[in-house]
Amino acid sequence: MNKASATLVIPKSSEKQNDGKPYSDDIFIEMQKAKILRDKKHEVNAQNLKGASDQELVNLTEEMNKAYDEQLKRITKMVEEKLREMTSRLEQQLAEEQAARLRAEEVAQMAQLQSNDEIRKLRENLERAQKETEELRKKAEKVCTIL
Repeated sequence: MNKASATLVIPKSSEKQNDGKPYSDDIFIEMQKAKILRDKKHEVNAQNLKGASDQELVNLTEEMNKAYDEQLKRITKMVEEKLREMTSRLEQQLAEEQAARLRAEEVAQMAQLQSNDEIRKLRENLERAQKETEELRKKAEKVCTIL
Protein backbone atom coordinates (compact mmCIF):
# COMPACT_ATOMS: atom_id res chain seq x y z
CA MET A 1 0.00 0.00 0.00
CA ASN A 2 1.52 3.34 -1.00
CA LYS A 3 1.33 6.59 1.00
CA ALA A 4 -1.65 7.88 -0.92
CA SER A 5 -3.68 4.71 -0.42
CA ALA A 6 -2.75 4.58 3.26
CA THR A 7 -3.79 8.19 3.71
CA LEU A 8 -7.11 7.59 1.98
CA VAL A 9 -7.89 4.67 4.31
CA ILE A 10 -7.98 6.94 7.37
CA PRO A 11 -10.94 9.09 6.27
CA LYS A 12 -12.83 6.06 4.98
CA SER A 13 -12.50 4.33 8.36
CA SER A 14 -13.52 7.52 10.15
CA GLU A 15 -16.58 7.79 7.90
CA LYS A 16 -17.69 4.38 9.12
CA GLN A 17 -17.30 5.51 12.73
CA ASN A 18 -19.04 8.85 12.19
CA ASP A 19 -22.28 7.81 10.51
CA GLY A 20 -20.92 8.22 7.00
CA LYS A 21 -19.34 11.62 7.64
CA PRO A 22 -15.61 12.24 7.36
CA TYR A 23 -13.58 13.63 10.27
CA SER A 24 -14.40 17.12 9.10
CA ASP A 25 -15.33 18.88 5.93
CA ASP A 26 -11.80 20.32 5.69
CA ILE A 27 -10.13 16.93 5.68
CA PHE A 28 -12.69 15.51 3.29
CA ILE A 29 -12.16 18.42 0.90
CA GLU A 30 -8.38 17.98 1.06
CA MET A 31 -8.80 14.28 0.34
CA GLN A 32 -10.98 15.05 -2.65
CA LYS A 33 -8.38 17.55 -3.89
CA ALA A 34 -5.65 14.93 -3.48
CA LYS A 35 -7.67 12.45 -5.52
CA ILE A 36 -8.30 15.04 -8.25
CA LEU A 37 -4.62 15.97 -8.27
CA ARG A 38 -3.59 12.34 -8.56
CA ASP A 39 -6.07 11.72 -11.40
CA LYS A 40 -4.91 14.88 -13.15
CA LYS A 41 -1.30 13.77 -12.79
CA HIS A 42 -2.07 10.49 -14.52
CA GLU A 43 -3.95 12.32 -17.28
CA VAL A 44 -1.16 14.81 -17.85
CA ASN A 45 1.44 12.08 -17.88
CA ALA A 46 -0.49 10.16 -20.51
CA GLN A 47 -1.05 13.25 -22.70
CA ASN A 48 2.43 14.66 -22.35
CA LEU A 49 4.12 11.47 -23.31
CA LYS A 50 2.80 12.02 -26.82
CA GLY A 51 4.65 15.21 -27.75
CA ALA A 52 6.59 16.84 -24.92
CA SER A 53 10.33 17.06 -24.59
CA ASP A 54 12.12 15.10 -21.92
CA GLN A 55 12.92 18.23 -19.91
CA GLU A 56 9.29 19.37 -20.00
CA LEU A 57 8.17 15.97 -18.79
CA VAL A 58 10.72 16.00 -15.97
CA ASN A 59 9.71 19.52 -14.89
CA LEU A 60 6.02 18.70 -15.02
CA THR A 61 6.49 15.47 -13.12
CA GLU A 62 8.55 17.22 -10.43
CA GLU A 63 5.95 19.96 -10.10
CA MET A 64 3.11 17.45 -9.81
CA ASN A 65 5.04 15.36 -7.27
CA LYS A 66 5.84 18.43 -5.19
CA ALA A 67 2.20 19.57 -5.19
CA TYR A 68 1.03 16.09 -4.32
CA ASP A 69 3.55 15.74 -1.46
CA GLU A 70 2.56 19.13 -0.05
CA GLN A 71 -1.08 18.17 -0.15
CA LEU A 72 -0.35 14.88 1.61
CA LYS A 73 1.54 16.78 4.30
CA ARG A 74 -1.43 19.12 4.83
CA ILE A 75 -3.82 16.21 5.03
CA THR A 76 -1.57 14.32 7.43
CA LYS A 77 -1.22 17.41 9.61
CA MET A 78 -5.01 17.89 9.70
CA VAL A 79 -5.64 14.24 10.55
CA GLU A 80 -3.01 14.33 13.31
CA GLU A 81 -4.53 17.51 14.75
CA LYS A 82 -8.02 15.99 14.72
CA LEU A 83 -6.68 12.86 16.43
CA ARG A 84 -4.96 14.98 19.10
CA GLU A 85 -8.18 16.92 19.68
CA MET A 86 -10.21 13.73 19.89
CA THR A 87 -7.69 12.13 22.26
CA SER A 88 -7.72 15.21 24.47
CA ARG A 89 -11.52 15.29 24.49
CA LEU A 90 -11.72 11.59 25.36
CA GLU A 91 -9.13 11.95 28.14
CA GLN A 92 -11.12 14.85 29.59
CA GLN A 93 -14.35 12.85 29.37
CA LEU A 94 -12.67 9.90 31.10
CA ALA A 95 -11.39 12.15 33.90
CA GLU A 96 -14.87 13.64 34.37
CA GLU A 97 -16.47 10.20 34.46
CA GLN A 98 -13.90 8.96 36.98
CA ALA A 99 -14.51 12.01 39.19
CA ALA A 100 -18.28 11.45 38.96
CA ARG A 101 -17.82 7.78 39.89
CA LEU A 102 -15.69 8.74 42.91
CA ARG A 103 -18.32 11.28 44.03
CA ALA A 104 -21.04 8.64 43.65
CA GLU A 105 -18.98 6.17 45.69
CA GLU A 106 -18.48 8.78 48.43
CA VAL A 107 -22.21 9.52 48.51
CA ALA A 108 -22.97 5.80 48.70
CA GLN A 109 -20.42 5.34 51.49
CA MET A 110 -21.92 8.24 53.47
CA ALA A 111 -25.40 6.79 52.99
CA GLN A 112 -24.14 3.41 54.20
CA LEU A 113 -22.59 5.00 57.31
CA GLN A 114 -25.82 6.86 58.07
CA SER A 115 -27.81 3.69 57.56
CA ASN A 116 -25.51 1.74 59.88
CA ASP A 117 -25.80 4.49 62.51
CA GLU A 118 -29.61 4.46 62.30
CA ILE A 119 -29.66 0.66 62.57
CA ARG A 120 -27.43 0.85 65.68
CA LYS A 121 -29.71 3.47 67.27
CA LEU A 122 -32.81 1.41 66.48
CA ARG A 123 -31.22 -1.69 68.05
CA GLU A 124 -30.31 0.30 71.17
CA ASN A 125 -33.88 1.63 71.38
CA LEU A 126 -35.27 -1.87 70.89
CA GLU A 127 -33.02 -3.29 73.63
CA ARG A 128 -33.98 -0.46 75.99
CA ALA A 129 -37.67 -1.00 75.22
CA GLN A 130 -37.31 -4.74 75.85
CA LYS A 131 -35.57 -4.09 79.20
CA GLU A 132 -38.27 -1.61 80.23
CA THR A 133 -40.94 -4.08 79.20
CA GLU A 134 -39.25 -6.83 81.22
CA GLU A 135 -38.91 -4.55 84.26
CA LEU A 136 -42.56 -3.52 84.02
CA ARG A 137 -43.61 -7.15 83.68
CA LYS A 138 -41.61 -8.07 86.79
CA LYS A 139 -43.12 -5.15 88.73
CA ALA A 140 -46.55 -6.19 87.56
CA GLU A 141 -45.93 -9.76 88.77
CA LYS A 142 -44.80 -8.49 92.20
CA VAL A 143 -47.89 -6.33 92.51
CA CYS A 144 -50.11 -9.21 91.43
CA THR A 145 -48.52 -11.64 93.89
CA ILE A 146 -48.88 -9.18 96.74
CA LEU A 147 -52.53 -8.59 95.98
